[in-house]
Amino acid sequence: MAKIFFICGFIGSGKTHVAHQLAKQTPAFRFTIDEWMIPLFGEHMEREVFDGHLATLKELFKRSSLELLALDVSVVLDFGFWTRRDRAEFRRWALEHQIEYGFVYLNTDFDTCCKRALARNKTRQLHTAYEMNPEYVLVLV
Repeated sequence: MAKIFFICGFIGSGKTHVAHQLAKQTPAFRFTIDEWMIPLFGEHMEREVFDGHLATLKELFKRSSLELLALDVSVVLDFGFWTRRDRAEFRRWALEHQIEYGFVYLNTDFDTCCKRALARNKTRQLHTAYEMNPEYVLVLV
């Protein structure tokens, strides 16, 4: 039976790495928010605009996930799920649709997350991850 996995963690915690591994092992279709957000909407925008685009993509991914699950294809959602509110929203959604689900929590310390996020700037591929700077990482906390 297909299942949905919610990958939870801060920027630089290793979410996308774990999402790739889980998608390969399960197998599952993977939705990583940055890989859709950047090609569709670009990298630099006001927070309110970003939040609007994020809400649009979350709804699109929910609908697409339901279609994939109906085809017996598992799904990995690599969104972050930083807040209890986000986790509760997706938990309610999964229960409402009688979806088997699991949360994968990455409890990486803040300093490591910051170092990884900033180091990723040197190796990131175009349109797959946001460029980070120290000020931006601190604003997100």
